[in-house]
Amino acid sequence: MKLKNGLLLFFLFVECVFFKVDSKCVKGCDIALASYYVMPLVELPTIKNYMQSKIVTNSSDVLNRYNKVLVTNHGNIFSYFRINIPFPCECIGGEFLGHVFEYTTKKGDTYDLIANDYYVSLTSVELLKKFNSYDPNHIPAKAKVNVTVNCSCGNSQISKDYGLFVTYPLRSTDSLEKIANEAKLDEGLIQNFNPDVNFSRGSGIVFFPGRDKNGQYVPLYPRTGFAKGAAVGILIAG
Repeated sequence: MKLKNGLLLFFLFVECVFFKVDSKCVKGCDIALASYYVMPLVELPTIKNYMQSKIVTNSSDVLNRYNKVLVTNHGNIFSYFRINIPFPCECIGGEFLGHVFEYTTKKGDTYDLIANDYYVSLTSVELLKKFNSYDPNHIPAKAKVNVTVNCSCGNSQISKDYGLFVTYPLRSTDSLEKIANEAKLDEGLIQNFNPDVNFSRGSGIVFFPGRDKNGQYVPLYPRTGFAKGAAVGILIAG
């Protein structure tokens, strides 16, 4: 009887470990990178304000460290150009990896403006509706809006060579080949981190390895904060 009870407990334990907690997180990673597409007339202080966190502040020069082009151009940015913005990658509600930025609204703001213009599709209208209670047709001025941006910490089942990842909103001009060439990464590797994704679809978020402030790829060190049986990293809010 003791043997049967022991075996039963063992199989229940295995089921919980490998099935019940699949695709859940316990903790995130220190840093992820947001690929911010600079629109016309948007200045760097404005972007810093949108993407403010414990890593990026209004007075911080941390963006220069991750974007050498800002140094060579004396802090000036160009329209239709991407910059990488570091931000904390946290486990939100034990469900997915992301970070919640806080945006203060202006008169006339809508979820569509916030998601697609101010945060250049790093978030979505659906996520704004999910994590805020304002009437989408009447968002008051000076309201605090939770802006949720997904992130990834990597996936040891694909590669242990990469532990810093870019959250990259796809645009109509993107393709897998273009992204791989710009990132100097293998197309197959990027596709593996984003299975079944069509990189030419012009919308949605993908993840791929990014470089740290020294221009180096960061290896995926062993993490103890993820649920057993879960693939580390790409857990998307929906």
